[in-house]
Amino acid sequence: MIFNPIIRKEVLSALRTRKAVVMEGLFLLVTAALVWLLWPADGLQDIGGRQARRILSVLAVAEVVMVAMFAPAFTAASLTGERERNTLESLFATAMRPGEIALGKMVGSLGFLVLVVLSGIPALASPLLLGGLKGSEVVAVVAVLLLTAVYLGMIGLLVSSMMHRSYRAIIVTFGVLAVVCFLVAFPAWPVSGDLMMRGGRVWQMVLHTTASLSPLQAMLSLVLPESAYAAGVPNMPPCWQMFFYLSIPAILLTGGVCWARLRRPISPPRPREKLKVVERNHFSGRTILYMYFFDPNKRKKNIGPLQNPVLMKEFRTRPILQARWLMRAISICLITSILLMSLVTLSVMAFVAESMDMIGSIAAAVGAMMVVLIILVGPAMTGGAICSDRETGVWDLLRTTRLSSWTIVSGKFQAAIIPLLLLATAMMPALGVLMVFKLDIWPNVLHISYVVGMTVLFVATVGMFFSSIFSRTSTATAWTYALVLTLGLLTLLVLMGEDLFSQRFIAAVFLLNPVAAVLAAAGSPSMQSYDLMVPHLAIMGSAVVVMFAVTVFRVFQLRRMDSGA
Repeated sequence: MIFNPIIRKEVLSALRTRKAVVMEGLFLLVTAALVWLLWPADGLQDIGGRQARRILSVLAVAEVVMVAMFAPAFTAASLTGERERNTLESLFATAMRPGEIALGKMVGSLGFLVLVVLSGIPALASPLLLGGLKGSEVVAVVAVLLLTAVYLGMIGLLVSSMMHRSYRAIIVTFGVLAVVCFLVAFPAWPVSGDLMMRGGRVWQMVLHTTASLSPLQAMLSLVLPESAYAAGVPNMPPCWQMFFYLSIPAILLTGGVCWARLRRPISPPRPREKLKVVERNHFSGRTILYMYFFDPNKRKKNIGPLQNPVLMKEFRTRPILQARWLMRAISICLITSILLMSLVTLSVMAFVAESMDMIGSIAAAVGAMMVVLIILVGPAMTGGAICSDRETGVWDLLRTTRLSSWTIVSGKFQAAIIPLLLLATAMMPALGVLMVFKLDIWPNVLHISYVVGMTVLFVATVGMFFSSIFSRTSTATAWTYALVLTLGLLTLLVLMGEDLFSQRFIAAVFLLNPVAAVLAAAGSPSMQSYDLMVPHLAIMGSAVVVMFAVTVFRVFQLRRMDSGA
């Protein structure tokens, strides 16, 4: 394995990229900033080592989160990138055996993540200088981090072995990691209402085992064993020990599947279905079934003089923006909203006295669900707005037209924001039902719509911004997901350390968080002490204006750039 040329090539290629330098610098900058913020001003340790453990716990959780954010960028596109460059076939034409190629790709792709974890050891060891902390505790944290890097990296490799396009692999990997890191750990957190402790012994054991699959929950149970977020089922091993028992078989299983898939003959990507053009005066049973004006096979009319040609081009060429897929997505959101509100209506009607006080909490939950949906879906729709045309050569055709930079950006921006607005609008009936039972909640509903609308603008602008900066859709999508998930979900982790951070610091972090802002707009009791909505809208609005202006300037540069640049 040491002399495997693929390992050397993968590691050196990753270290030489600009992406690796930025991510490694960001990792070291965040860890150094946390040490500086949490280090005691007088340099003295309190009795029992509480200060040192506080620093270690924050650093450990932060590094787990950053490893989870970096994993898709280096593993999800490892095999799909080879397929896109048509170099995977060349590897199998060499003298290397298929097993050596599979092992080299797996070990080489995980090399950067392991190096990132190793670079964070000095920061993790710094609390030892304060005393009161055992070296074995730091070693245990490093072991969990290394296992997390391999565990999450193998998930990305497994997805990469099943996909043919890098940007799709990155989108799917981010979705899977969100489930593995957050969703499976939700029953163990206090916000779930002690879901893990409800039901019989078998139910508790199943939820405890499932929560142990999350590296975030494993780290919380290791560094904060007395915290409510680390609570587990009595008489069962803590989650961090269960994580070792469960993640190692999972790594071996995913590695075996990747090994088997790499040893199989290479299959070409499935060709896209060709569209059939029919005349507009041709009616058939299928046309009537699809509703004529949504029929994807009908001949399109000419672009009107007041319509943006780039917008029309996006809606007619990008599959994710096709009317039939948008209608399906909107229908799913609308049906989910109606079902959810039907359950709420039955609850309110059955328990009027008890449920009236819960309407505000239900509105907060619906608003948070809308924001999270936009955060998870938005980057997939906006990450390839501009760079996808550069990859396919369509950009060279746009450069030969008379279209201005403003026309191109505005058309791309409208194509990115319209689907997100439709998805958000499909969820609004959920809030309308609540107003039937409690009319005075309408100011909160209005404030929720403000925050949701600003989130749509921000996510669409972030995708446009990174799509104009990078030349590859996979890279732009990865950076869009990283920024949006960091601001929308990962900053909520400060709630786990309310006794570690000052209220001023937590309020400053929440100013950038759309989930916290929508909870404050809904009047959630947990956010009443923070004045978030108006400052959040101002900060996000300013960021949207700046990024949109940079995008226009970048498109202006790209239109005048040589083809080979």
